[in-house]
Amino acid sequence: ATCSGGPPTGRGAEAKKSRSSRSSRAGLLFPVSRIDRQLRKGRFAQRVGARAPVFLAAVLQWVTHKTMDMAGKISKRSNQHRISPGHLQMAVQNSSALKQLLLGKPRHHSRAVPQSQRVAAPSRKRKAKDRRR
Repeated sequence: ATCSGGPPTGRGAEAKKSRSSRSSRAGLLFPVSRIDRQLRKGRFAQRVGARAPVFLAAVLQWVTHKTMDMAGKISKRSNQHRISPGHLQMAVQNSSALKQLLLGKPRHHSRAVPQSQRVAAPSRKRKAKDRRR
């Protein structure tokens, strides 16, 4: 090794690690770094953990894979070579898990009863009477 600060020579050069993306380290196809950047930029929370974008990328990849797989089977059954938006819609409607996830239907697995946070507003009839006086 040289003291001049130049590139290392000898055994030090071999020990240098090659860079790999967070997506490849997690074994995913979806971009973990892009999701991380958008989570931070979106200000959804003050702090974002290191594993949060990896988990979100894995979930998005699973949903996409399941949807495209089912849409591909539907298009194959209808003797078409391309997946159309109608095939995607039918895939979501045929799968109960995707239907709950994408259409926003609530799951009823918890025992807790949601409480209403609304505060009763004064009635409009009283306001009208007060204005007449």
